[in-house]
Amino acid sequence: MAVFIDLENLFGGYAKDVGSVPLAAIMEQLTAVISPPGGVSRTTTVRAYANWAQPAMRAYEDDLLAHGIEAVQVFSFTKSVKNAADIQMCVDVLAEAQDRPWTGTFVIVSGDGGFVPLVRRLRQLDKRVIVASTNHAAAGTVNHLLASAADEYHVLEVAPSASPTRPSKPAAPTLAQYRDEIKAVVKANPGMRVGKAVNAGPLGVHLRQKWPETTFKDFGSATLGNFVEQHCGLTVHRPAPAKTPEATPAAAAPQAQPPVAEAPHPKAAAVPAKATVPPSSAERGAYLRAIRRLFLNGPLSAAVDAATRLSLATAGSLVRQHVPGKTYSDAGYGKFADMLRDALVGTPYSLGRDEKHAYVERSASLLQT
Repeated sequence: MAVFIDLENLFGGYAKDVGSVPLAAIMEQLTAVISPPGGVSRTTTVRAYANWAQPAMRAYEDDLLAHGIEAVQVFSFTKSVKNAADIQMCVDVLAEAQDRPWTGTFVIVSGDGGFVPLVRRLRQLDKRVIVASTNHAAAGTVNHLLASAADEYHVLEVAPSASPTRPSKPAAPTLAQYRDEIKAVVKANPGMRVGKAVNAGPLGVHLRQKWPETTFKDFGSATLGNFVEQHCGLTVHRPAPAKTPEATPAAAAPQAQPPVAEAPHPKAAAVPAKATVPPSSAERGAYLRAIRRLFLNGPLSAAVDAATRLSLATAGSLVRQHVPGKTYSDAGYGKFADMLRDALVGTPYSLGRDEKHAYVERSASLLQT
């Protein structure tokens, strides 16, 4: 027996209360429905499909572990694809039917009428198909064609209350709380400072983790630096832009001197600008090893695993915090992403990109093992 759960359908879309589906109750009722009288059913596969990168999906972690449910991550390839989970689920169901021909019963937990052709195909393959949905308010109406196409259809009576494991959202801070938090964390954490000035990068990461839905813009400031200086009375570190030395023309024409001016002393001649010395291979290797250690057994490893995808902006802030005094340009790189791509070699992480942003994630090959 194989069970496939269209979790996106059960909570009615990401605009609604994502963590409200009582997944544990669904699995308990499913077990009672599909188990033969006086016997036990052998289940080969139990999968739930959703965008698990959503922070609110962490509410299901305990239920997934307790019932042996495999969480299948689904991303839309484009904004116009709203049923990416349905497509992936259909592919996996047919793969199960082909790869494990001894699986005789398929359970589809969804009310989406888009699965009607899939159900009909499974029955053509001489498979027993059970369709189940819930009385949860967010699940909506069950398609009548889907219910009639299956061998059995069941409505699982579950409470529509929110999952008890869902973390509560932190209350929005007042301006005074936001200001006091900045002062306290800057004072207690040396990594938040560059000399006596505030390092806005790691400070911003800390504030977003503590209050994900509140920013300095909510208090009328255009930037975090402006808020810190205006409301906290602190100075923000702003690195000076690197100056590019102007090249001296190979054969510059001598400027005419006024008739009364004395000839310049030979030592007063302009000294040509020194060429930038590229870093040695040993210096570059030492910097890459320092970054690599952060991903192997350091704070960046924990940050990627906690967020599933870590943006390059956040990764850059954490790198500057934990490897102070050195930058990717010191190692001879023109872009942070180029340096990070080399540093991630030999780690379980890699760079990825969607239609908007680049990010760090666990390598797909390792996630499948």
